[in-house]
Amino acid sequence: MQGQKLEKQINLISDAMKKIEETARAMVTNNEDYMAICSALMAVTRNMYLETLTVAETASIFDAVAESIFVTEEMFHAFKNQPKPTLH
Repeated sequence: MQGQKLEKQINLISDAMKKIEETARAMVTNNEDYMAICSALMAVTRNMYLETLTVAETASIFDAVAESIFVTEEMFHAFKNQPKPTLH
């Protein structure tokens, strides 16, 4: 039962990522739009976390996301001469 629940959540995340990215990219008409769309995505994400979690929990998630950017960059640097892995 637990495995099915996890698989369902993974599929939901994957489907949502695809649909949201498709919609966001469709709204971009020039390079300046990228930052505006990213800002909108961040604001929506923050608001949805705050509807479910506390401020401290939400801040902790954003801290973890920011840290993961540095970790990913370090990994890309370490493997720069090899094909880059896809990270989610």
